[in-house]
Amino acid sequence: MAEFKAPTQRQFDAATKRGMRRMQQSLLVVSARYDRRGKRVIITLNNGTIVGFPLAVLPGHQHAGPDQLRAIEVEAAGYGLHVPALDADISMRRLLEEQLGSLSMKIAQARAAASRANGRLGGRPRKSKAA
Repeated sequence: MAEFKAPTQRQFDAATKRGMRRMQQSLLVVSARYDRRGKRVIITLNNGTIVGFPLAVLPGHQHAGPDQLRAIEVEAAGYGLHVPALDADISMRRLLEEQLGSLSMKIAQARAAASRANGRLGGRPRKSKAA
C-alpha cells in the first residue's frame, strides 16, 4: 500500500485556490422552499437566479403533499437538496441540466470534459517551431 505524504503548504494553498475557483464557477443552491400556490419548488442560486420547478419534474416528488415539502434543506454545500419527510435527495446539477440545459450548455460541458481529459494526458501538444 502506498504511503501517505502530507501536502506542503504551497500544494495545499494551490488546491484550496483551485477549489474556490471551481465553486465560484458552479451554480450552487443558496435557498429552497415549496410554494403552495404555484405547487412548485422555488430555488435561489448563488448567482441570484430564482428558478421554480413543478413537482412533476422532481423524481419521486410528483405525489408529495405540501406538509411533506414544507422542510426542504440545502445540502452538500449547495450541490443538492434534501427532503427529510420523503428521505429524498435531489442533485441540482442534474436537475438544472435536464430542465434548463441547452445545446450550447451541453457542448460547453463536453468541451470542458475533453479539456480535463486532455490535461490529464499532459495537455495540448506543442506546435513545432517553423524553420
